[in-house]
Amino acid sequence: MNWEKKIIALLHDPLFKAMDIKGHEGIAREILDAVGISSEKVKEEDWIASAMDRLPIPWEKSNQVRVSLEETGGFTHTLSGNKLDVLKSLPNLDSAKAQFMASLRAIVAKNNAEKLFHALWWQLPDMIEGSAFLPADTRIPNHSIVDHLDSTSALAGTIEDRKIRASLISVSVGPVQSFIAAARKTMDLWAGSYLLSQITYKGIEYIGQNYGFDCVIFPSLRNIAFVEKSLADWGMEFTVDSQVPKPSTRVASLPNRFVAVVPTRDVKVILKDVEEAIKNGWKEIAKEALKEAKALDDRNLQRQLDTFPEVFTASQELIETESATNIISNLYDDSKIAQEVENLNKLSKEYGAYKPNAGALYSFAYRLLRSRADARKTLRTFTYFTDNSSVNGKPLPGDQFNGDMKAIFKLEDGDNVDRLNAVNAVKRLYALSKSKREGFPSVDEFAGRNKQEFIKFTDSEPQSYKNSYYAILLMDGDRMGKWIGGEYAPEIASVIAEPLRKAITTRGISEDIKKYLLQKKTVQPAYHRTVSRTLNIFSSLVQLAVEKYGGELVYSGGDDVLAFLPAVSVLECANDIRKMYSGIGDLELDSSVGKLLFKDEMLWISGKPHAPMMGVKATMSAGIAVVNHKFPLSQALRIARESEHTAKEGYGRDSFVVSIVRRSGQISRNGAKWSTEDRTFDTINSIKDLIRKMEALDFGSRSLRKLFGDDLILSSDEYLEKYIPYVLKKAGSIKKDGGSLERGLKDYFRKMYDLEKRIEEDIKRNGDPSDARKRAVDLLLVQDFLLRGDGK
Repeated sequence: MNWEKKIIALLHDPLFKAMDIKGHEGIAREILDAVGISSEKVKEEDWIASAMDRLPIPWEKSNQVRVSLEETGGFTHTLSGNKLDVLKSLPNLDSAKAQFMASLRAIVAKNNAEKLFHALWWQLPDMIEGSAFLPADTRIPNHSIVDHLDSTSALAGTIEDRKIRASLISVSVGPVQSFIAAARKTMDLWAGSYLLSQITYKGIEYIGQNYGFDCVIFPSLRNIAFVEKSLADWGMEFTVDSQVPKPSTRVASLPNRFVAVVPTRDVKVILKDVEEAIKNGWKEIAKEALKEAKALDDRNLQRQLDTFPEVFTASQELIETESATNIISNLYDDSKIAQEVENLNKLSKEYGAYKPNAGALYSFAYRLLRSRADARKTLRTFTYFTDNSSVNGKPLPGDQFNGDMKAIFKLEDGDNVDRLNAVNAVKRLYALSKSKREGFPSVDEFAGRNKQEFIKFTDSEPQSYKNSYYAILLMDGDRMGKWIGGEYAPEIASVIAEPLRKAITTRGISEDIKKYLLQKKTVQPAYHRTVSRTLNIFSSLVQLAVEKYGGELVYSGGDDVLAFLPAVSVLECANDIRKMYSGIGDLELDSSVGKLLFKDEMLWISGKPHAPMMGVKATMSAGIAVVNHKFPLSQALRIARESEHTAKEGYGRDSFVVSIVRRSGQISRNGAKWSTEDRTFDTINSIKDLIRKMEALDFGSRSLRKLFGDDLILSSDEYLEKYIPYVLKKAGSIKKDGGSLERGLKDYFRKMYDLEKRIEEDIKRNGDPSDARKRAVDLLLVQDFLLRGDGK
């Protein structure tokens, strides 16, 4: 790989280009001189990367529309399309340049050659404050210049005969759920998640070492512990402090899939080598884990190990406009590609836009890649073998978790004996081995933390307390496939700066081209890189919220979260996590780099905006299983997954569902939307406030159940104005607090009526006011149970 060429591409625009558009080329030459590289001009790779990151803009060749940073009105949120008021928080040009050059000199002094590229890429966003809000193009200020520079340097490695020849590849590793869920202990669950991340990273590491981590579009890899370790092992020196907290090395932080852009000439070799790297990674882990374990029958040991992992790969070359119609028509009955090419050519010939290239059709190439990847997953490649493992001629039983292979390992754990196949034995022994021991808490420990969380919740010390329940929390971004695919992406009309919008609408462009420009979706590599980078920031910070409430994070990769928590605090934790995801709620968290604040769709660090979060239009749903510490772990995980599914399909997403399994075996399931649509009402915060008031007034669960109003035919107004005061009066609570509880309950039930309407609209069913009342009371009883479990 020509690493010098990639460095030139990575630095061809200064991070602060938007502050000095006229002088940016001179500054770029100054930067390359400081690196010790001749300022060779980046040509075709920059051109294609630019086209990939923005729409074809009219009047590029003459009478160009120019927009200053101040005229943008702020950074446009990539997903919501809302303006983010950040300009006043950015450093000025002199300060930004001084920060950047000081960071650059420190990096160059400690690194050279290939290491210099990796060091520049890893530390680039942290070289000046506010880089996430400095646009690559002030006319379309919806993506950071960091994303543009990453795209450019990635493409610099795909040059062949002075032309860009690039392909997108998709690699996914499985199976996921069955591998993780085969667990009796929390450490089994942790090991399953961590091992999937670790072996997936082996494929990513191959790309990074041979082509550069900038080539990976999803997931974002900066601030990932696996990557940091690789770079350190390769001799890279870190000289610029990260502006965000470092995630724990114990948490599984990568999803089981990645997408990258690579040279087309190398695609077949890359996919073969990536698959081999992933499988070899598993073999090395298995060998180390099993080195001191003896199989009851080792004849099928290797065959069992070879059943995992499955690696699915797909590729798609970027599409040139000249061949686009033929390529698409061979695969789809779709006229959109022909119209797209026609519009691009018309813009170039009649309105002075640059000639379209492969980058301009990125969204179609990505669509084809997704289709190929999905089709590949429908095919299963497997090697048939008959597992005849036995001892003294007697067939061994099946593995105790899934029974699909013989239990050739017998692992003793105190009074328990686990009979496991080779794959599940690796998970257990990996977690137990001295070199990999992570000390992951048991379910008993999580249940034992309920008391401290009860004290925090109620601000009171109980005379006696016992709560033997813990919670499994699963969270997932809603409709993530549609967000990634661009179906929910904003239209260009809501993204472009006002001067460009005005020019498009007043300079005499034909109506069909004007409509095409303004309604085009913003799906490009920068869009995907922004989503990926935002999810990276989110997943690296989730641990702070989980630990705040006495829990432990098992997995946080992309938009997925898996954590164990005390039952008392699980709802509050889930509520905080979904606010972090969207960047709302004025949520504050302490961290090693200062106070974190999530508001206005952004992450703020120490009072300054740091980066956009997923925004108000991107939501999460949560599934929660609350079980006794003696309940089977694999079943608890299944119930959590069912709850998450119910939150999405039964409540219309943007919701949470709690399933409680009592010691008797009775299962109850309740949930709601997180908030009203205007976000003025927070369901979980309201529940907490009411429960705290009820605690102070000795308004117990028996009185609370009377609020059901069973068999009473009451209108909503009658229930609020007559029945609630009646129940409070009978409980002796109405005069104790000056009516605060009564007012709180009335407001709570009114808002729950509104939430019920949202659910009905989302899942298209008709409800009844009593449904909202029942849900409202059930949720109060849920939090009351979470506080005490079976205790009084």
